[in-house]
Amino acid sequence: MYIYTAQEGDTLASIAEQFRSSVDLIRAANPQLAEPLEVGRHLLVPAVGPIRVRVQPGDSLWVFAERYDLPVEVIAAANSLSPPYTIFPGQALVIPALLPRAQGSLVWLSTRRGRPDLFVRSPGDPRARRITFRLALESSVPRWSPDGRLVAFLGRGNALWTTDVQTLRSDRLIENLQIYTDFDWSPDSTTIAFSRREVVPFIITINVHTGHTNFITEGTWPNYLPDGKRIVFVRTENGQSQLYAINIDGTDKRQITHLTEPGEIHSLVVSPDGTKGAYAFPAVSAAGVYIVDLATGAVTKTPPGPLGHDFNPAWSPDSQHLAYNASTDAGPMGLRGIVRVVNREGAEEHDLTDTACFAGRLVFSPDSRSIAYSNCLAIAPQLTVVSPHTRPIQITARGSNENPDWGG
Repeated sequence: MYIYTAQEGDTLASIAEQFRSSVDLIRAANPQLAEPLEVGRHLLVPAVGPIRVRVQPGDSLWVFAERYDLPVEVIAAANSLSPPYTIFPGQALVIPALLPRAQGSLVWLSTRRGRPDLFVRSPGDPRARRITFRLALESSVPRWSPDGRLVAFLGRGNALWTTDVQTLRSDRLIENLQIYTDFDWSPDSTTIAFSRREVVPFIITINVHTGHTNFITEGTWPNYLPDGKRIVFVRTENGQSQLYAINIDGTDKRQITHLTEPGEIHSLVVSPDGTKGAYAFPAVSAAGVYIVDLATGAVTKTPPGPLGHDFNPAWSPDSQHLAYNASTDAGPMGLRGIVRVVNREGAEEHDLTDTACFAGRLVFSPDSRSIAYSNCLAIAPQLTVVSPHTRPIQITARGSNENPDWGG
């Protein structure tokens, strides 16, 4: 479903005509909507078709709503059905879905089955596939392995888990981690580096096949460099953070930054080409996003958002752009954010949407053309895809859907 912002003079009829939708569909997707429309109001606009299905014995409108991640009322409106929405075997139904075509698959955290678990879906596929079963937490942040076979996440028992997306086998690697433990995959998909935050936080690597662990150094936010032989990380001493690089065997530690302002670096991400880093600083509650040249240590602050609350930087796979969540103002469900994109030097800002959830995670598509995020237009966050040349498209509608990662 498109996300559309009402303009001066808009009516439901004019919006329906513009998007080849219908007034009934728009009303079904936006409960309690009234005219005249308030300028600036965000609307969900379902597109009609082209998905068509044949009803089988045992099917119901609720079955199709679950299968295609749409409200029952939207499917009913598309097929001119009235309560109690009776359908019968052999009947043809139109499913009003708009799905962006893109490479790769999304994995994200969802409560569509009543409790948090991980789901996988290609943006062009109308069906989401559940890959964990009572293993995820409300805070789980899934991460694809570079080869696209495994998903790692912090789950039940505060343990680091991996799930094979084909066989659905889940393996528990290590337990008793903190709820938001930061971790990164090695380029060859065999090892995960993570920070175990005890009295002194340590960076540890664990082989996902053998379970072998190796203590590397004190620090947090580990990121592998492309050769897989070195890690960039954060070390905080006496209230001040710096970036360092070190070999995976713990030798040849090198300080990268020489910051003078006190505060803690968080959300460190290294560009896929290994030349740049980006992080939020100085604190979780109020931060700016910075880009650092890993060779020289030169630091550039990116254009701040209106409130000075900028979070979760994410590099494009081609290393040419950085996106981050820049909070804007208080919406009906609380703070929302801009999806702001800059080039690798921190300039040329471009704002793609103003519906992102406050401090929500962003991720680029494998071809670097689109960004997935969770919008907060309603009580429950919903997964959304946007690109510089398209309107945001909400691709979920049931439960709470957040923390996406997009793998090749």
